Amino acid sequence: MEFRQVVGRHRTFQYFLPWRPVERDKVQVVLEAGRLASRAVNTAFSKAIVAHRDSLTPEERDRLKTPLSATLIDTAPVYIFWYFDMDSRRVAVQERKWPTVASGALVEIGALGPPHGWSHRYVQNVVLPEVLMPGLDAGPQRGGNPDASLAMAQGLLAAYDEGLAACLAPFDEAGAREVLRTPETWEPVMGMFLGYPGESWVSAGQEPRAPFETMFFEGNAATAFDRDAAVTDDLQRSGLVQRQAPVPWRQQEVRAVS
Repeated sequence: MEFRQVVGRHRTFQYFLPWRPVERDKVQVVLEAGRLASRAVNTAFSKAIVAHRDSLTPEERDRLKTPLSATLIDTAPVYIFWYFDMDSRRVAVQERKWPTVASGALVEIGALGPPHGWSHRYVQNVVLPEVLMPGLDAGPQRGGNPDASLAMAQGLLAAYDEGLAACLAPFDEAGAREVLRTPETWEPVMGMFLGYPGESWVSAGQEPRAPFETMFFEGNAATAFDRDAAVTDDLQRSGLVQRQAPVPWRQQEVRAVS
């Protein structure tokens, strides 16, 4: 599928075919896409645990539920629980294993080069003491991580590209720690619920967003980015911008699916 169509296909899918399993290779594609996402200092901040609904007991599934994810946990065949490893920076600095920046790997392979000031000496004398090591004594710090979220987002697009419906929702952190045996240094990002759609790909239509001009600016925060109608028309033709919700048949579809 073309990239623009993949982005345009995004919906908050709520209805899955509970009896249709998700092929293992498609789950791996989602994880591979997340693995290749950009990350600061090439450190694996993101972690993910794959769980299969039918491999968990009803009691275990109940421990994972929140009000926003209860029905998804009951119906989606596959869950991927995405985490931010709060201890990953300390491990990268102390172990300095390939391929983190702390190990010198990206300088070694030429990904970070002399024109931007990078060298092994710069890593050892500047990056490590001034960027990576400050704050380590405070221990793991909660608060999320953009790199872990980016890995999840890239995996989400891969799911759509594989023909899967997906939905992101929070899950119970304490329950997941018991059921999935996660380390205390892993902070939840979000649960990704995967399956084949029990509704049409149009679903409710592309979910509305705030006006473009209220979100994006140019030069300063008082000047809206000038939106070119010709570009928007091209995005509609290529599938990134699609029919907005509501669509007239949605309520009948919801009743039929229910």
